[in-house]
Amino acid sequence: MTTATSVGIDALKQMRTDRRRRRVADMEWFELLYRVYITALIGGFLLVWLSSLVTDSPFTQSQFDTLIHDGPRYVGFVMSVVWFLGMRSGSNGGPVSVEEAEVRHVLLAPVNRAAVLRHPAVQRLRTMAFTGTLAGGVTGLVLSKRVPKEWGRGPNQWIVCGAVAGALIGASFVIAALLVHSFRIDRRIVTVAATAIVAWHAASAFLGSHPWAVFNEFGEFMLAVSHATNLIAIAALILLAVLAVWRAGHLSIEALARRSALVSQLKFAVTLQDIRTVVLLRRQLSQEHMREKPWFAVPSFLRRNIAVTRCLRSLAHFPARRMARMALLAVTSAVSLVAVWRGTTPALVVSGLALFMLGLDVIEPLSQEVDQPDRTDALPIERGLLLTQHLLVPALTTVPFVLVGIAVAYAFEPHGMTLIAGVLIGIPAALAGVAGAVINAVKGAPDPLSEANSGLYMPPEVSGMTTVIRAAWPPVVAIIGSTPAVALVKASENGDNIPAALVRTALGIGMVCFLTAGWVRQREKIRAAFRNFANPQNAPSAPTSTQKV
Repeated sequence: MTTATSVGIDALKQMRTDRRRRRVADMEWFELLYRVYITALIGGFLLVWLSSLVTDSPFTQSQFDTLIHDGPRYVGFVMSVVWFLGMRSGSNGGPVSVEEAEVRHVLLAPVNRAAVLRHPAVQRLRTMAFTGTLAGGVTGLVLSKRVPKEWGRGPNQWIVCGAVAGALIGASFVIAALLVHSFRIDRRIVTVAATAIVAWHAASAFLGSHPWAVFNEFGEFMLAVSHATNLIAIAALILLAVLAVWRAGHLSIEALARRSALVSQLKFAVTLQDIRTVVLLRRQLSQEHMREKPWFAVPSFLRRNIAVTRCLRSLAHFPARRMARMALLAVTSAVSLVAVWRGTTPALVVSGLALFMLGLDVIEPLSQEVDQPDRTDALPIERGLLLTQHLLVPALTTVPFVLVGIAVAYAFEPHGMTLIAGVLIGIPAALAGVAGAVINAVKGAPDPLSEANSGLYMPPEVSGMTTVIRAAWPPVVAIIGSTPAVALVKASENGDNIPAALVRTALGIGMVCFLTAGWVRQREKIRAAFRNFANPQNAPSAPTSTQKV
């Protein structure tokens, strides 16, 4: 049996080596190097350019002391949320996914299952660690812009510490998921334990007593504060990583088989930049289902409009975990806007992206209408008008989450002006997040044939830039919605009237949202006009005197 198993493992290694060799042989190296060149050039330029735009005033000594004292607790809270997500992913069958053929022919073969699954587990761990390294390094770079060099901490130290801590935080997601999945811990126990971890770190971060929490050690290391306990925590996390990879052979084959088909579809949707399909597949991966019993009944006086009724009934069946996720995104946006007020302008991007993801959940009824155009076209109402009517309820649904954000902001800045600024900043930001999500949903996935035909006579740089703009425009609209926070900072620095400055900026954001609604209403006519302009021979000709009108 040992000899057979050894032969099977050797055959598996040889098979993976051959597949990798064939994949490399099929690559167009010139095209690959060109992509790497373009990615490195554009990515590096954007990183350096955006970091140079951070012209916030340097920390004062008191602000720096506050950062060193309170920052580790906030980083620890973020890491606890990552552990919560990882543990939930493990209870749903994550985080490893393999190809369907490997599930059918390799995992069911008489070979050591651990030897088969450790390789994808290490790959997943490596990917998340690399992602965390990038995020942590950028965070350290942004912090270094505000810390005077004469305080003895240069930019390299901030970047290295941030990158290492980010790698550990990113890897902890996979570690938590592998441990929960391999030990087959019940989902209810996982939910209780993960919630307790988040509550523990929330108490450490936001309560006045500031109790100690284990993940705070990684926050201290990220802020270049070194203690022996930091090294102990890092060593313990590495040991957990080794244990998680070692137990990879205990992963459920049924869960891997279910995830293999979904992940392959998810990769294809990402290739097409179809965010709507990505969202749906992520919900299936996390086994998120709509409620059978609605939260509330739609009043009879609101049932006169079919679009409003459909939106309300869809919201009434939202699962509790989705509502909690939306509230967490609102809290993230509020905390980011508070960071902008305190001088960290790049946090504006985090706020906009959080509200964009919140908007993707809020506009679920509109997205379903877009997903089924045949049924929509069969209704006795113009398509653009029907889609426009779906915008009212999502816009009003953001009001409770705006109130949540105002409450969080007031907890950080307990002043009367915080309430006024919260309304004048939160409402435009939330509406812009919904507007960005609406643009993403209505424009739909790109047509591969159309993209190919349009790019035949265009250089790769032009066609690639068109694709980038198409994918980036919806999040950019959501990020623009958070710019009133910058207006608040500038008005405060210049001694201007703060409410007046916020109202002016809010009106500009409102105009963007109004134009988005108009685009949804007239989109079909605009597309027809562009097609007729590009191909005049396809435009309907005017009737002549010999034709019947």
